[in-house]
Amino acid sequence: MNDLSGEVRRLCIGLDVEKYSRRSDPEQKEIQRRLVEVIAQTSKEAGLDRLYVAERGTYAESEAATVMFRQEQGDGLLLLLPSGVSEARVIAGFVSELRIALRQHNRHLGKDAPVRLRLRVAFHQGPTQVGDSGFVGRAVNMVCRLRDSDELRAALEEHPDADLAIAVSAQLFEDVIEHEYRDLRKQLFHQVTVRSKDVVTEAWISVPDAGQGGRDRPRPIRATPSRAREHPGALGRIVNIDEY
Repeated sequence: MNDLSGEVRRLCIGLDVEKYSRRSDPEQKEIQRRLVEVIAQTSKEAGLDRLYVAERGTYAESEAATVMFRQEQGDGLLLLLPSGVSEARVIAGFVSELRIALRQHNRHLGKDAPVRLRLRVAFHQGPTQVGDSGFVGRAVNMVCRLRDSDELRAALEEHPDADLAIAVSAQLFEDVIEHEYRDLRKQLFHQVTVRSKDVVTEAWISVPDAGQGGRDRPRPIRATPSRAREHPGALGRIVNIDEY
């Protein structure tokens, strides 16, 4: 039985590699290697590198709220940030540094290169728990739904020159993006209705390197994310960033 049974409100980040399953086995292996390098570079430059890797069971229940969880998912990652971190600071820094890292890693590759790394990234926040085999909670389910949504996939496909498409929940858009912290620009987001399995919810999508016209202008409608069921997954490495 897991001893970290209490709910902790966390910022959740879901990442996924575009068209990963279409690659050959050697290409998938290279994509995984490049993804690890990109996330390591992004974390370092965004200030998330002041951490130590801890194996499961080496931390006390009282430390749960100060631990960042990382779950590897083959072609992607799921990150749960510690309770109390600045959502605006993390989102702005993570997106900015991820754009730079992707640009650097892809700079010598053509648009159709099989190992070109293009990512869909989603952000949401809410109560989460660590179960016996992974993360559970509506926030975890929601960030996975946003990340895997047809709307976010289409946004990235429509801009073949871009390496990144991001989605934020309506809640985070109102709390963070609308205030344009650092280089977050609300006019580069547009609102969509996400319909995925048991979820119908509003979200905001941006392709940061796709320009400033047309679909990048936000729409005036507001909505609150729908409730979602639990979405467990395999527990990955656990990282403490209480110095962040």
